[in-house]
Amino acid sequence: MIILVVAAVIVAAITAYAIWAGGKEHRIETTAHLEARANEVWAVLTDFPAYGEWNPFIREISGLLAEDERLEAIFMQGNGKSATFRPRVLRVSPARQIRWLGKLGPGGLFDGEHYFVLEPQQDGTTVLTHGERFTGILVPLMARTLGDTERALASMNEALAARLHEKPE
Repeated sequence: MIILVVAAVIVAAITAYAIWAGGKEHRIETTAHLEARANEVWAVLTDFPAYGEWNPFIREISGLLAEDERLEAIFMQGNGKSATFRPRVLRVSPARQIRWLGKLGPGGLFDGEHYFVLEPQQDGTTVLTHGERFTGILVPLMARTLGDTERALASMNEALAARLHEKPE
């Protein structure tokens, strides 16, 4: 009888945590003012074969950039190791936005919606909003990883700005 009570308490605690954590969301958002037109920023962001030349965060990416397609991306983690994800493309609006959804394990554990939103400015520059929205029951346990992700997004923004200023060979 005591075993059943202990098991019931454990199940109730796990269920309560899953309900509580399942409602949590963590958003990381960075902004960069880029000295380039939106179509020029778009050209760099969508040139997947060149990512290894300039991108410190997403080292490789391949696949068809079209809604409902799967990409294969190799990301650098804060510990210096790489991780491979196969996100599904949610939205592609040329020279405006890209959104994809990556999942760690089955959906609902730790999901990340990565996005790039380009806002053309009157002066010919572009404001880039680059972020990720995390959901799932593991989000509260991933605080350290999420801090590393914010730094990685900022470093990618800086590298993108530098890439835009490179002179064509």
